[in-house]
Amino acid sequence: MSEEEDLAVLIYKSSKTAKARAAAAAAAAAMEKERNAPPEARQTTSTRKRSSANVSGSSTSAKASKRTSPSKRDRRLLFTEDDKGGKVAPKNVARKKYSYKCSADGCTNNAVKGGVCIRHGAKVKYKKCISEGCTNKVVEGGVCKRHG
Repeated sequence: MSEEEDLAVLIYKSSKTAKARAAAAAAAAAMEKERNAPPEARQTTSTRKRSSANVSGSSTSAKASKRTSPSKRDRRLLFTEDDKGGKVAPKNVARKKYSYKCSADGCTNNAVKGGVCIRHGAKVKYKKCISEGCTNKVVEGGVCKRHG
């Protein structure tokens, strides 16, 4: 009788581990499916309101359908084909932007003119409004906020 009980316990434990493995495999498959799903199908955690097109179940918005070039957020490279049929990366590459620091000792501000910041002597001339007698700075089109 003890052999039968041992065998029953062994069968019970193996069925439990098989169920646990199946559940783990199903969870992993669901995670992989979610990871490979298109961005429209994924559930977002954004706090912004969804557009009416996305709420109603439509996967593409009117703006997305009008776009011919990819958005700036699209990280994939756009390859073009060369004469031999191979793929070539685009030639227009974004330049690295660098801002110089002020040359004064202990100053961490960005240099504006002549290697120094405004605090340490960089003279920045602002354009004045073209209206007669006005000394305000230009906002747009040669005129200040009052005259524009």
